Amino acid sequence: MQTGYNCSLFAYGQTGSGKSYSMVGYGEQLGIIPLVCKEMFQRIEANDSPDVTFAVEASMIEIYNERVRDLFNPKNPGNASGLKVREHPKQGPYVDSLSTIAVRDYAHIDMLMEQGTQART
Repeated sequence: MQTGYNCSLFAYGQTGSGKSYSMVGYGEQLGIIPLVCKEMFQRIEANDSPDVTFAVEASMIEIYNERVRDLFNPKNPGNASGLKVREHPKQGPYVDSLSTIAVRDYAHIDMLMEQGTQART
């Protein structure tokens, strides 16, 4: 049994420098996140091995003015003061109380990204 992979993608820079455009894109111009997600789900759908299963989960955060916010759950009580970044001794850094959503397909993650983008500061 292989346990799988985790991925984090960060964009850092001043306001107006193109972070959102690079990450999410605009209109028909897809950013890195939708391009990678489309490819990932195409590969999952192309898998024909009965011994291989996939579980895809996603979270989306914003770090702004040194506060971490859960963009998939804007009503998260920790958003007001900022969610805490912690370190697990074996699994490494994580965001405490961050929502993680099981994703079915590209359309589902695309809808979540749109909602998360709308929740940004």
